[in-house]
Amino acid sequence: MAAGIFGFIFYIFSLIWSLIVALIGRIYCWIWFNILSVNMVKYDKRIEEHKLELFADLADFKEDTEVYPITPVVQQSRSSSRRKQQTAVDDKFTILEIGVGWGGNFRYFPEGSDIIAVEPTFPKERFAEYLAMIHSHGHGVQISKVVATDPEDLSQVETETADVVVCTKVLSNVRNVDQVLQEIRRVLKTGGRFYFMEHVFQPERSFTHYTQRLLNPLQVKFGDNCHLTRETWKNIDKAGFAEVKYKRFSAYKMPSIIRPHLMGTATK
Repeated sequence: MAAGIFGFIFYIFSLIWSLIVALIGRIYCWIWFNILSVNMVKYDKRIEEHKLELFADLADFKEDTEVYPITPVVQQSRSSSRRKQQTAVDDKFTILEIGVGWGGNFRYFPEGSDIIAVEPTFPKERFAEYLAMIHSHGHGVQISKVVATDPEDLSQVETETADVVVCTKVLSNVRNVDQVLQEIRRVLKTGGRFYFMEHVFQPERSFTHYTQRLLNPLQVKFGDNCHLTRETWKNIDKAGFAEVKYKRFSAYKMPSIIRPHLMGTATK
């Protein structure tokens, strides 16, 4: 009798605890999303004119993009050594965005685009709830897949999947820029395009140059691995893209240490 009562009490406690955990998770998701939204909205407003320039030809690129064949998949039969080669054609315009955040770039994407959302900073167990929130910022695009992983490892995305890869304000934070760029090349279809915008190092000696060098260790430690001294254009130049176009510019509305910026495209 006592064991039955104890079991019932334990069941009720477990149920209440599960509800509390679920509620905390939703609250955390809401807080994280709104803090991110506020910060990124401020950033996007300051950088909006440059993003409009960066994505100006994206709609035309979608229209001009041919239908690329997906890389043939070779399957090994379990019952014999016979191999079967399968090919497929993807008729969707697929954009993979690394660091999708609150969905602030969606408004620059062509309507009807199919989005693969990669968000490395959000807890994997709460990503579905977060995704439901960013869906409200869809701007006519459709999110078909979400990947909660570090951008150095996009193994959940098949080779030659994306027509376009977008990465804004991400490469300054990643652990290994070169590895991320190789993953981007891998998931891009042949002829696909990589759009990027990042704050970078000011190589010319100036007040900003020395301030970035001085504050970089603190920024890396307390700023989510954000580097102030990365010369990202050098990484992109040597990444093996067929064509690279970029320009450095000063985002004059930003704080001086992150005012030097880089934006451009790289075609596979």
